[in-house]
Amino acid sequence: MAEEIKLGRFEFCLDVKDVRKSLGFYLKLGFKQTGGNLDEGWAIIKHGDCTLGLYQGHIGNNVLNFRGGDVFEIVNCLKEKGLTFEKDAHIESDKSAGAVIHDPDGNVIYFNTAPGEEI
Repeated sequence: MAEEIKLGRFEFCLDVKDVRKSLGFYLKLGFKQTGGNLDEGWAIIKHGDCTLGLYQGHIGNNVLNFRGGDVFEIVNCLKEKGLTFEKDAHIESDKSAGAVIHDPDGNVIYFNTAPGEEI
């Protein structure tokens, strides 16, 4: 049996129109804010094992985000399986590693790991 690819921690990133309004809604649902900067237009919230990123003006679509995995290893493994990346594994301006792929329906999947964030 093939070894499982460690994609990282999953966070669903929502493209929101008003981060404060969205945050208020999700807090009423029982989510807790665990990170972010509202003045910069983003918040990270959690409820149980569900993590959402609320992003106003940062992303153009909702994004499936995997954080903390070895991005270069993930990309190599997935390429061996025949997948093609929109943005190959690379080091971003903030020194994090990143890569972007789309599923068959055009949904964005973003692999990103900041220095020291590895799982």
